[in-house]
Amino acid sequence: MLLGTADWLLLAFTNLNNGHVIQVTQLTRDHPYPVVGTRCVNGQYSSTVLFTLRTEGQIILKVYLRRRYGDLVDDMDIEDINMCRKMYKLIYMGMSGSANLLHLEL
Repeated sequence: MLLGTADWLLLAFTNLNNGHVIQVTQLTRDHPYPVVGTRCVNGQYSSTVLFTLRTEGQIILKVYLRRRYGDLVDDMDIEDINMCRKMYKLIYMGMSGSANLLHLEL
């Protein structure tokens, strides 16, 4: 089902505070998750990015990216996502061997 901008705004504003926090590795591999919100979060040791994702069943998931992936989006991207000017999808594409690196596409 394809949602219009008004539907995205409604989902973004009503569901940003809801949702289950999961690890990136718990996402289904090679599946595009629409990003309905994002924000920078300051942790104890560094800052990171929190993505709010929507599944096909309208379930809201929250995913914290590891610190090294904080540059995946900049402040302008975050504003564009939150204002629904751009629609992004996060795709988890697996891990890279012993280096413990995630392969992500936005």
